[in-house]
Amino acid sequence: MGKTVNDILAAYFPVNAVEAVKKLLEDNRVKLRISRGRLSRLGDFRPSGGGSYNQISINSNLNIYEFQLIFLHELAHLYVLRDHGPGVRPHGREWKECFGRLIREFIQRGFFHPSISGILKDYSYRVKASGVADIALMKALRVFDKKPGSDNWLFLEEVSDNGVFTLRNGRVFQKQERLRTRFRCLCQDTRKQYLIHHAARVRAAGEDLYM
Repeated sequence: MGKTVNDILAAYFPVNAVEAVKKLLEDNRVKLRISRGRLSRLGDFRPSGGGSYNQISINSNLNIYEFQLIFLHELAHLYVLRDHGPGVRPHGREWKECFGRLIREFIQRGFFHPSISGILKDYSYRVKASGVADIALMKALRVFDKKPGSDNWLFLEEVSDNGVFTLRNGRVFQKQERLRTRFRCLCQDTRKQYLIHHAARVRAAGEDLYM
């Protein structure tokens, strides 16, 4: 017997939020796509075209509360497009207010762990465009990682300027300047530059290369 929609959702969302998330997907004609861990983003939203489904994609390597938060981030994009049209800024006032309301609604319904409800509620009133930009919030969410040795991993945000770090695939980079929600990073093997999301999980590989 194949997995049901509820089974699949329960692997990525808190179990008590599954029915609510399922209804949101159905009511808003959203196809949820689970993506491999991407360096440049945690999730994205693509509106429907020609009557097809809207699409929200989210990285699979997030814990359930981080995954849920990114889902609300992308769902807010859908609501803003529906209510205000394409003329408003992607992460402008309308989106920030909508995202904040969704966070508070999920807190009120008990869909976030009580230990992070306070910091999430505070964040909901000062939302930033990246969805998980607040370093204190990122650290609070990291507690729920269930990967072996997850305590040894940092967010790229936490690596020192010009610091060297390793990704889960073993590739080594040097952190360079910040560009909004991403850092420009230099691959030490190929000398090519990549934009990597500030909340990417990395392991510090040493001190600064260039002194």
